[in-house]
Amino acid sequence: MEQILVIAIIIVAFWSLITTFRAIYLILTKEFKGDKLSWILISLVAIIGPILWITKGKKLISSARK
Repeated sequence: MEQILVIAIIIVAFWSLITTFRAIYLILTKEFKGDKLSWILISLVAIIGPILWITKGKKLISSARK
């Protein structure tokens, strides 16, 4: 059961990364009302959490299980 939970969290983290890159692409290529730089920075903030979890979180979970 724990493996399914970890896999689900990994999938959500990668989906968040994909969504962030897609948002940045759409902001840069489409007509957009508002400050593009601000929205790109907001989108990049969403990338920090999944990257930290993928790099640090999995190690913490595996070390806690031992």
